Amino acid sequence: MDLPNPKSDELYFLPLGGSGENGMNFNMYGSDGQWLIVDCGVTFGDSSYGSIDISMPDIISIEKYKDKISGLLLTHAHEDHIGAVHYLWPYLKCPVYATEFAAEILRRKLSEVGLKDEVDINIVRLSSKYRIGIFNIEMISMTHSILEPSSLLIETSAGKVFHTGDWKIDNKPQMGEGLDNKRLKKLSKQNVLAMVCDSTNIFLNGNSGSEEDVILPITKIIKESKNKVLVSTFASNIVRLRTITKIGLSLGRKVALVGQSMCRMVDVAKQCGYLHDLPAFISEKNIKSVASDKLLVICTGSQGEERGALNRIANGNHKDVTINKGDKVVFSSRVIPGNEVAISLMQNKLSELGADIIESNEENLIHVSGHPAKEELSEMYSWVRPNTLIAVHGEARHINAHVKHAKEQQISNALAGKNGFLIKLSPGDPRYVGELESGRLVIDGNDLISRNSDVFKIRNKMMYNGTVFIVLILDKFFHLLKIPSVITEGLIEVTEEEDPTKIIKDFLINEIKVYYKTKNFDKQYITDTLTNSIKRFIKKEYSKRPVVKVEIVVN
Repeated sequence: MDLPNPKSDELYFLPLGGSGENGMNFNMYGSDGQWLIVDCGVTFGDSSYGSIDISMPDIISIEKYKDKISGLLLTHAHEDHIGAVHYLWPYLKCPVYATEFAAEILRRKLSEVGLKDEVDINIVRLSSKYRIGIFNIEMISMTHSILEPSSLLIETSAGKVFHTGDWKIDNKPQMGEGLDNKRLKKLSKQNVLAMVCDSTNIFLNGNSGSEEDVILPITKIIKESKNKVLVSTFASNIVRLRTITKIGLSLGRKVALVGQSMCRMVDVAKQCGYLHDLPAFISEKNIKSVASDKLLVICTGSQGEERGALNRIANGNHKDVTINKGDKVVFSSRVIPGNEVAISLMQNKLSELGADIIESNEENLIHVSGHPAKEELSEMYSWVRPNTLIAVHGEARHINAHVKHAKEQQISNALAGKNGFLIKLSPGDPRYVGELESGRLVIDGNDLISRNSDVFKIRNKMMYNGTVFIVLILDKFFHLLKIPSVITEGLIEVTEEEDPTKIIKDFLINEIKVYYKTKNFDKQYITDTLTNSIKRFIKKEYSKRPVVKVEIVVN
């Protein structure tokens, strides 16, 4: 179906990303002839195609309606909410709204692609009210694992929606404005049609924990260490970085930052007025001059990223940081689904070098999540008292479990957000009314293409089955003039006893004779049928399905 042109008494919700996967958040609200986009993020990697590093929502269903888009509003600066803006903005060309911290992160991304002066970025403040087209917005301060996270009260003539963004309940957040629970509790009196809510931590009972909770465990680890301590955490978690730094300084250690993304985040935070209570970090080149028992290194790469700082250290490729027996490597982070193997490989390398590896657990809490657990979700329901709960931000199992939990908490109308599924919020009870085309776009070199492109299917086939290239030189009667040229790559292991090129050549010499007796054929016909014959022969001979390319040259 097409994107509807909503009437003044109609309010729609349309997720195009983030409802069915972790990351890649992209949500739309429509009313009175206009649409508002909330967040525009990426997700990393792809379990089907290993060559894909970054994916983002496919916006094919809304491109031709860009004149109906009033603006793009960003709830915070995490990559899964902001990382696709510089890729997709050229197709949307709408004003962008963000807090100062998110706006500065975005400016730097736009500069890298030559768009810094093209995009109209509007700075909005937490706890402020403003208007984007026909949408009245109130930006409410939340707590999350990044600076300046916000939720949104979106009001139209057709009703109000509370969009939570990413959040948790942390009454001792250590930095920033924190959760405005006084304002949130007042929402119960404002007849909120629907709460569109984060589902990431639905399987965690209780609550997610406070940033304050990690202080004592991390202090104990660093205090008891006789050697160098490396702490790896997410580059965007400026609050955690500040906590770790203050602990290190209080214990007489010099603190170094390792990893470009972390250094960039710190630079942005300082530019926006944060972290000025910290002294300068020591530079990477001066790390070796600090005694091991006086050094604390905070680094990126907790997810085992190939080019991450910690992986380079584990591989012995970092020029300034090495691992010695007795050093501690502390993972103040969670395992993002899909990264288990990469993290395990990296940790094994660190262990081989003699490092003591410490991860977060119930007895040793050195990381707390930025997303709400069940108890926090229930508390938010009681504050807002929405007529309907729409679960988003998570895989299908998270979203469906969130719907079940909401119904158990006496929210009778609860719906699962699904990418491409249009939900009509009013008039009437919220309900599904149609489906629009959705999917993923991916970065391939310098191109932005569909994840379903044949390019990736062919690459995947080549990886597991190999390739066969054939050139046939024929006369005008399609008789062979030369022995066929055959090149195979990755088909089978070639040995003296078995060379697939010779076997395929013999097959071709016999197979081409079939066409001598055929009257109605042409070059394309021979190419197609011969290709199919070779595929069947190779499947029978080697149990493989390689990419086969046949080129016929007629002299």
